[in-house]
Amino acid sequence: MKMNFITKPVFWFACLFLVIFPASFLTAANVMVTLRVNMSEAYPTSNVYVGSDWAGWELAKFQKLTDNNHDSIFEITVYLPAGASYNYRYTVGNADWGGFESLGGTPCGSGPNHEDRNLIVPQVNTVFGVVCFNSCTDCGVTVNTDLNLSVDMNGIGVSSEGVHVAGNFNNWDAGSLTLTDADNDNIYDITIPVIPNLDYEYSFLNGNSLADAEVVFGTCEFRSKRRVTVYNEALTVPVVKFGSCNATGEPIPEIRIACIGNSITEGGAGNHVNSWPIQLRDMLGEGYYTENLGVAGTTMSKSGDSPWWNKPQYDYTFDLNPDIVVIKLGTNDSKGGNWKPVNFEADYIELISQFRAMPSHPTIYMATPAKAYSSAYNINDEVIFRQIIPIMQQIAFEHAVHLIDMYNTTSYMPLNFPDGIHPNFEGTKIIAQKAKENIIKAKPVISQIETTADTTVNDLYQWFYNDSPVPDSHFRTIHVTQEGKYQVVVRMSNYSNDIFVSEPFTMALPQGVSDAGLTVDYDVVYGVDQTVGSDIHIYPNPASTSIKIENAANADVTIFTDLGKVIMTRQKIDLNEVIVVEELKNGVYFVRLTKNNSSVTQRLVVLKN
Repeated sequence: MKMNFITKPVFWFACLFLVIFPASFLTAANVMVTLRVNMSEAYPTSNVYVGSDWAGWELAKFQKLTDNNHDSIFEITVYLPAGASYNYRYTVGNADWGGFESLGGTPCGSGPNHEDRNLIVPQVNTVFGVVCFNSCTDCGVTVNTDLNLSVDMNGIGVSSEGVHVAGNFNNWDAGSLTLTDADNDNIYDITIPVIPNLDYEYSFLNGNSLADAEVVFGTCEFRSKRRVTVYNEALTVPVVKFGSCNATGEPIPEIRIACIGNSITEGGAGNHVNSWPIQLRDMLGEGYYTENLGVAGTTMSKSGDSPWWNKPQYDYTFDLNPDIVVIKLGTNDSKGGNWKPVNFEADYIELISQFRAMPSHPTIYMATPAKAYSSAYNINDEVIFRQIIPIMQQIAFEHAVHLIDMYNTTSYMPLNFPDGIHPNFEGTKIIAQKAKENIIKAKPVISQIETTADTTVNDLYQWFYNDSPVPDSHFRTIHVTQEGKYQVVVRMSNYSNDIFVSEPFTMALPQGVSDAGLTVDYDVVYGVDQTVGSDIHIYPNPASTSIKIENAANADVTIFTDLGKVIMTRQKIDLNEVIVVEELKNGVYFVRLTKNNSSVTQRLVVLKN
């Protein structure tokens, strides 16, 4: 086509315009759209987001709404092209897909499953009406009540930024709620309008950032944050000392138990208040205080994708200065990218050493991971059973650490692990009960004897001298020639991973005596195979004239005293053997059945009228 002189410049200018300004520039102009959602029926929540077509439904691109006046109405302003059509939905988080509202079956439901909202962007800037979470309409006016808080800052240098409070009543905004001290008595106060009949978590801040938050332990808090329930009437919380549950700042008088772990400890699926550490607190009752220091997704290994070491709960443990520490980590270490056996063992030993160096010198309990009933979250039960638990057993025997067998405890109960990994209420109750049993169980007791007649090797025992393992000391009774501190580690049976450590025993040889024997009162079951029988019965117990031994055919019998003195032996007994004990004096004896490399020892009481 031939162009004249006038049309040519116009044509080339048009081409240049399209190069400089892309086609999108020529589309409809963007307008401001304000969306508002009433969260009063889903409140309190610290985070409200909108997921949408315009964000590609990518979790990381969900946009956060704010509630600046604390009326439970969250809002956001977005810039969208006029006339465009989008689907969107509100959610209470952007970490997963579990917090979305559902509009299925409502008049405003849109999208493939009719669970989204639909927006036709107006031609002008628009503020849309308030809608309720999970609803097409508003929930109505939210009626607030007052929460009155006071904190005593006497003896504490108050930050130049002032004293603040942050909680789920203000989306944990560190600088928006400032306390005042009108009478200059260093007691700072604030009144906050909140929605009634809800639980609230909060922390006082000596400054205006979350890094300035207090760390609180006691019955007033949950996971180091204060917790309070507000009902229909205004609530005035008694004055408390900064960082304390009481007005004086006195430490917790009860036996303090730090419960460390991952989501199974923290409380999977948001089940924090029913977590096993909290249930353990109720089970132990008066005189004990437990603190939940679990963090979801964490590993023991520092090289894991989310080491527990890097979380605030690591520092909280030292702040608590506990009397007992229960460590239940390892489940997330079983993931393919996390599992590094050498790192796991080294880091576990280091953590134990750091805890033992606390001023409180706490008793340490390792707890094996629970059984994994699925490969969800990339958890590997085979790694847990075949590699992680044996390493923990080795640590227990080499470093004298109690071990709680949570794996066998949680086996054969898949219905209590709905997703295959996290226990439900009944599952956490079983874990708490097991922890209680091991914590309150009487520990092995060492006593000094004159003889060491019982020399049956049993690798379920390991003796320590001055905190170091004694080589080849796998006996219930040992011969010693050195004074000093002795302990013994006892694994209850080769069918259980429960391992207990005795209290220290200080050995002092009498004058003129160069050696002695030490024995432990814990009986163990070792290497019982089918030829010996795992259903051996020795009865009656107590006995007066005789005992009957069932299901131990061809086994050798040794009866000895609690001092290790052999009283009677019998070779290759029958399937059902009767042994006369009427000549034995009243007291405690031990009956050992041995066959090949297997043995069983049971305690026997002889009691005559």
